[in-house]
Amino acid sequence: AAGDVVGLQAESQMATPVGSQDGGIAARNAFSNGKLRAADHRVIPRCIFTDPQIAVVGMTEEQAVAAGHQCWCNTIPMSLVPRAGAIRDTRGMIKMVADAETSEVLGVSMVGADAGEVIHEAAMGLRFRAKLHDFIDLLHVYPTMAEALKIAAISKYKDPAKLSCCAE
Repeated sequence: AAGDVVGLQAESQMATPVGSQDGGIAARNAFSNGKLRAADHRVIPRCIFTDPQIAVVGMTEEQAVAAGHQCWCNTIPMSLVPRAGAIRDTRGMIKMVADAETSEVLGVSMVGADAGEVIHEAAMGLRFRAKLHDFIDLLHVYPTMAEALKIAAISKYKDPAKLSCCAE
């Protein structure tokens, strides 16, 4: 598969979408008359399709500290996510890792129903260097599992167990 040619690079993974993206970038760069493009491997989402799913993007707390960040990190149980209660599957958690000074979100790890779908919103946020308030201010359909990202970000400022509907 295309991902097998990527190899075990730091911040990369051997996955078909990674190999496909890297190959496309290499081809465009080969025929480029100017600005070369590089893949941003720090924002590659990953998912293990167990039950519940395990999905991650970006840095873990340990990686962020090793990179010199002072971290604000918090883990919330899926029982605080209204959609998890509605589908009667509150197994799991979501952890958000952010720089304590700038509030830039550096990584998200999630164990829960539909984690593989939710992680894409986190990846988009990391790609554009979103801050905690970017996740808080983004309107989410209620109730959805993606709301877990908003609740995790809000947990820096409020007790998520005391929120009303729509994570407000």
